[in-house]
Amino acid sequence: MQTGGYDVVLELREELLNKFMKVGHCIGAFPVLKGTYTLPIPNVPDSLKEFTVIGYEVSLPKPPTIEATADLHLRMNVRGQAKFTVLGGIEFEIEVEFTVGVAPSFDQATRRLKIDLLSASIDDVELNDTYHLPTNVIAKLNEILTIAMHEYLTEDLTTLELSPVLFATELPDMPAGEENKLTIGLGNFRVLNPSTLCVAVNLLGYNGGDINTVLDFTDGSHIGVGVNEGAMHRVYDFWWDRTTHPKSVTKTGRHDFDMPSIVDWLDELADWVVAACTLGIVSTEIDIKRVWAEFGATIRFSKFDFDLKPGNVVEIAGSVSIDAWMRALITIQTTTSLFWGLWDVDTETYTGEIFSLSVNNMVIDIDSASAKVYLDDKNQLVVDILDLDISIPLDWEIPEFLLNYFVNWLIDRIVENLPPIVLFPAVIEESLPGTTVKVKATFTKLLIDEPEALVAANIETSGIGAYAPYVANKSPEHMEVHKKDCEWAHRIAIRNRVYFCDLEEALASGYDGCRYCMPEHHHR
Repeated sequence: MQTGGYDVVLELREELLNKFMKVGHCIGAFPVLKGTYTLPIPNVPDSLKEFTVIGYEVSLPKPPTIEATADLHLRMNVRGQAKFTVLGGIEFEIEVEFTVGVAPSFDQATRRLKIDLLSASIDDVELNDTYHLPTNVIAKLNEILTIAMHEYLTEDLTTLELSPVLFATELPDMPAGEENKLTIGLGNFRVLNPSTLCVAVNLLGYNGGDINTVLDFTDGSHIGVGVNEGAMHRVYDFWWDRTTHPKSVTKTGRHDFDMPSIVDWLDELADWVVAACTLGIVSTEIDIKRVWAEFGATIRFSKFDFDLKPGNVVEIAGSVSIDAWMRALITIQTTTSLFWGLWDVDTETYTGEIFSLSVNNMVIDIDSASAKVYLDDKNQLVVDILDLDISIPLDWEIPEFLLNYFVNWLIDRIVENLPPIVLFPAVIEESLPGTTVKVKATFTKLLIDEPEALVAANIETSGIGAYAPYVANKSPEHMEVHKKDCEWAHRIAIRNRVYFCDLEEALASGYDGCRYCMPEHHHR
């Protein structure tokens, strides 16, 4: 069991975390921190106090990156930028590299991965010292910078929530209300290996699992979701008790039958008998013009049971209760003639009921139906029935062709009205909350084993252009990158636009800076 006995295990690769770090940086998820620091110098005259106040502004010029350490902990590498204002107006900039200790967790309310920032330490400082400040001043600025960055990273930011919604709490065909959503409890988290971390959660009050037995099942994809079969049963039971999907349906039908050859034989036999009895002087021809049936059924579904099997197969068992009725009708035309058919004297047509039958509370057991598990167009883990072998023991003594047709009609109505078997709600939702960024999951794996279902997917994002500060022209004769508000950026054909959140990434990809909006990067 790769999910370690938890209801749900969410596994994310390091590269996906860094992808969303880039998205977060692009959409402005890392705010700018502004503040002041007063130098602790005693007995400063009032006229000079303004010179003891240092203003600072801290921001992140590049997106942070997450990496796992050899001892299976996570750290975040941050490149910070600080702008200081001293002596009433002199400005200079410092760039600093920080290593931040982080811990992943799962937000039960938002259903998103959280990165909690625990500690920060300075690794490197680069001062743009155009004023050739004394060593003791630089030391004091470093002290202020340390305070500012610690405050920024571990007090102002504290937690990052940059992932998509990893799974839904809403189930289909459910009434509104929080009481009809899945409740989530945090299980545990663990760095599985230097490229993958996992978060384990439980649903609907379940408490269990061993984080040390969880395995990496992403198979190299960006994300993996594992769902325990026990959780599927609890989810299905929860859904069945509350769903608005009809558990009872009433269907009716009507069907005209083409007469089999035996009816033609009966017509000829009736004509011959009448002619023989009257020596041919009086003959009566009987034509069956129409035979049809009207029928209907009320079908009541019980809750089905299911059992996962290897090979993405699930076995289903349950029962339905049926009230059914059927009446058969016939239209006959008789033609009476004299003298061996030379003189027609009478033609009559009438319709009559052949029979009317009904049965109530007939229970039909479905002992073994086979189905497959798949992800539908809403990324829900659902069951699709492949083979449903139903035997309906109707003891009606009616012509076989009528009985066979009705039984087949009834089976079709049962199959097409079966309530869905939803094993799990949407695995990955299709947007990044609070943004216009869309998330597309391309599933690379769906493996059903007896205790669990394992899903893996690669994640792509779109819609970042609404936030990206740079836009490039990928046309081979241009290959230029522009600031978003540049006049020439607006002239790029939509089909040739490529958006960048990081200028250095655009330049590294071979784009030349625009001659007008960034001449310092224009080289062609």
